[in-house]
Amino acid sequence: MPKIEVERLRQLGTAILDALGSPRERSAWVVETLLRSNLAGHDSHGFMRLLQYAAQVREGHIEPAAEITTLRETGAAALLDAQRAWGQVAARQAMKRAIEMAAANGISMVALRNCPHIGRLGEYVLIAAERDMIGTAFVNSQTGGNGSVVPWGGIQGRFTPTPLAFAAPSGLDWHVLVDITASVMPEGKVRDHLYRGVLLPEDVIIDAKGNSTRDANEFYGPPMGGILPLGGPVGHKGYALGVMIEMLAGGLSSAGYVSEAVLAHGNGVLFQVMNIAAFEDVCNFKRRTRQLVEHVKSSRPRAGFDEVLFPGEPEYRTSLRRQRDGIELPVSLWEAIGELAADVGVDL
Repeated sequence: MPKIEVERLRQLGTAILDALGSPRERSAWVVETLLRSNLAGHDSHGFMRLLQYAAQVREGHIEPAAEITTLRETGAAALLDAQRAWGQVAARQAMKRAIEMAAANGISMVALRNCPHIGRLGEYVLIAAERDMIGTAFVNSQTGGNGSVVPWGGIQGRFTPTPLAFAAPSGLDWHVLVDITASVMPEGKVRDHLYRGVLLPEDVIIDAKGNSTRDANEFYGPPMGGILPLGGPVGHKGYALGVMIEMLAGGLSSAGYVSEAVLAHGNGVLFQVMNIAAFEDVCNFKRRTRQLVEHVKSSRPRAGFDEVLFPGEPEYRTSLRRQRDGIELPVSLWEAIGELAADVGVDL
């Protein structure tokens, strides 16, 4: 796989989005979020999404220059309409609004509707952690009644890989970060396996007949297979978690649920921010968090593990390494990006 310098990817991605009609500041931010995902080791939400976004701009599903509007607002809650602007731009604006409200009120919730893909959720909750606040995020995706994640006991997709994220300051070099889906694996990671031509782990996907398979092609079909809910033999827990996220993100944002056939309001996003200083001295919170990290990491490693890592630590370490060494992209992905660049008049 070719290893590309981060700055080269940054310039290339920004130029491609500029050529698609995106304002420069917005292009730069969208590409920055993609690169941060690659750097953190989450290639499923990295540069590969450039192809998806370019197609969505051309199809009119993303309006790069659209203005985000406020539909409702109280002291500690707001509902925004992304107007199909870049999801990353709308999400950053919504999180900043939530932080401002939490600074004034102790807590806040800001919802987004009519919002395209926002990328990795961890990107936004970390903004809150940088401000000594706790951030949480929930997202549902609209599919017109279809989905890629099967309910517990089912073989037909009914949900999307609804994600949730949590971040809090730790007083360490990295913030505590939880960024997961209610499915065993997000669709983007299945797609990443497809690009790389490698088999999936066991018990991640099923084919259209409900049989377990490791071949990503069996998921995409046709006919389409499904991704299993988080939890393996206790997958009813991941299934229930997915229902909760669906209702929080789709219901409170008024974007609607995955079951709705007519989806006028796009993806639903819900951010919640808690101002630590409204509840506890921030220094005490960080001190206790550091002690928690030390306590957890002191557990003797099980066979096959070198050490116990704390949530957020793997992304931090991976980011340091990839900043130094560059980002590896599958040959097939790099070739597809080259074709996109040529198509919009940008040189590799």
